[in-house]
Amino acid sequence: MADYELMDETNGIRYKYCWWRITVLVCVYLSITILVFLIWHRAYDSYDQTVNYLAFTNNVSIQLVEKATAYSAAFQNHGELSHDFRLVKPSTFRIKSLHSESDYDSFEEIDMRAPAPTKKLIVCYYSLPNADNNLNNLRLSNVNGSLCTHINVGMTYVQNFSIVIAEELQDVLENEVPKFRVQYPQSKLLLWVGGGGSSSLGFANMIKTHKTRKIFIQSLKHILRTYQLNGCDLDWEFPSAYNRERQHFSQLLYEIRAEYVREKRPYLLSVAVAAPEGIAYFAYDVGEINKYANHVNIMTYDYHFYTKSTPFTGLNAPLYARHNEHSILGTLNINYSVNWWLLNGLERSKLIVGLPTYGHSYTLVNPFNTAIGAPAKDIGRSGVTGFVAYSEICWFKQNNLHIVEIYDQQTCSPYITCGTEWISFENSLSIRCKAQYIKDNQLGGAMLFSLNTDDFSGICNEYGAKYYPLTEVVADVLQK
Repeated sequence: MADYELMDETNGIRYKYCWWRITVLVCVYLSITILVFLIWHRAYDSYDQTVNYLAFTNNVSIQLVEKATAYSAAFQNHGELSHDFRLVKPSTFRIKSLHSESDYDSFEEIDMRAPAPTKKLIVCYYSLPNADNNLNNLRLSNVNGSLCTHINVGMTYVQNFSIVIAEELQDVLENEVPKFRVQYPQSKLLLWVGGGGSSSLGFANMIKTHKTRKIFIQSLKHILRTYQLNGCDLDWEFPSAYNRERQHFSQLLYEIRAEYVREKRPYLLSVAVAAPEGIAYFAYDVGEINKYANHVNIMTYDYHFYTKSTPFTGLNAPLYARHNEHSILGTLNINYSVNWWLLNGLERSKLIVGLPTYGHSYTLVNPFNTAIGAPAKDIGRSGVTGFVAYSEICWFKQNNLHIVEIYDQQTCSPYITCGTEWISFENSLSIRCKAQYIKDNQLGGAMLFSLNTDDFSGICNEYGAKYYPLTEVVADVLQK
């Protein structure tokens, strides 16, 4: 039998270079990975660097920012709180009044219900101009009063149980309100009390006792008489689930209405309230509000905006839920909020649907993923902390080439994208759709928030209206 010998074909040479080959391959792979990353990163940056942003912004005040961010805090707080559901009695219950009890002996026999509007209302909010910003210098004397049936002028706040008016607002009330009344005698001017964030802080202490509420009502009556206003709009954001704030707020409304009746004054009382069910359920006794308020401004906007807990794009004021929105997301739309308030006792003719004239901006994680619900990493660069006035949106569209504007038919809401910038807003088509919804459902009217963030400078110059194009569309639909 032949002997076989195992031969070493490598002769001990090839294995000598094995680790060198592995090292080279690893380096090649790393180099390719870094190169791909750099190319991708450069593509992202160059894509976004072509976007132009307005160097100055319209009237998006800090109060507006606080108004929206109050929703986030309210959602978190009310989700953890229980609530005392012992409510105030019907309108025949007796309270301690500003005067002797004998003045109110006949109140049990008087209908304390506030009369409902007999025609469609267009309620417009107006806030003081920003002297540091030329673009947002809207004076009350320059407002087109023919577009609004009611104008809420402010903001004022509560301090030491009384209404405090800033010096700038006092100047407007003294010098511009009389001129406005001469030019637009049909418009009702109401004092806007409260607002988002710090503007609402004084309410909680003021409503606790009859004595503190009495001080507030006396200051309110003094202001209404002094400046010849038509009433007030209470914008407390928001009554909490503790300390019987819901009950005390209802008592405040009753006492204000009682003073109106006692003095036989035709003053109006309106209330601005939260739209989402998660807040409204704990904050308001709808039946009591319905009795004492002439109309109720439901803030059906700010359903979606960027926060760290909601890092994705969304529509500011969707009319309906989208087909893929369920559970809580399915409640964050105008139609759901309107039906919730109606089912809980608010009269249809008193329900005023809020429509925004501003948008919300986001910074996308991926500029090629621009759908509703796309991941976002921050607020957008447009506007002030993500709040974008309509005139700035028009400027943004006019000064960028790669704008993509999409109109979502399900929600009657548009949005635009450019690079990593994503903005939800309203335009003529969406505002007309929502105003028609108000008309078709025989609701009380529309509330515009606000005149200051509509295009009062003529930058947009579209839709056949040079100034206030969004407000003009709402007036065209509801005043026909």
